[in-house]
Amino acid sequence: MGKGFGFGSFVLGGLVGAALGLLYAPKPGVETRAEVAEKIDELWGQSQTIYNQSVTKIQETVANVQPVIKKQNDELREKIQSARTLIADQVAKNAVAARDAINDKVPVAAEKVSQVADVVRGQIDNAASALRSKAAAVAEGDAVEAAASAAYAAAGEAAPATATAKQAPAGESAPAAQ
Repeated sequence: MGKGFGFGSFVLGGLVGAALGLLYAPKPGVETRAEVAEKIDELWGQSQTIYNQSVTKIQETVANVQPVIKKQNDELREKIQSARTLIADQVAKNAVAARDAINDKVPVAAEKVSQVADVVRGQIDNAASALRSKAAAVAEGDAVEAAASAAYAAAGEAAPATATAKQAPAGESAPAAQ
């Protein structure tokens, strides 16, 4: 049996053995009762001795184990604190690296936006100039050709020669603009 049943088994075995011995012994009742009382006192003393020894052993074991547990607990706390510090340092480094990356990219992006804005501004100026010249042509009476040319200019294309003039059948001249 395991260690946990040793004391209980010992006491139980002692009681059973004493009871059987007394029951089968050919003695008078007074002697038997006296013997039983003596055996019970003897077993009680032995059980108290074993109990006291067990309590002492358990207390010694607890006293020996407590410093080891405390030391391991302190070591674990130190490792946890060290890990927290390392994580916090790494997070700070990552934040600085991210900020530096953003600071490096923002001026480049701003320059590209400025370049695109300049290109768009130039295209708008060209389209406005083309519209002004076509408006002047409309004022002179060439409205159909001016409107088509303005549309092509706004799209950034050159107007084809046939897009604005109506073609007359062979031998006839084109109608005049009104």
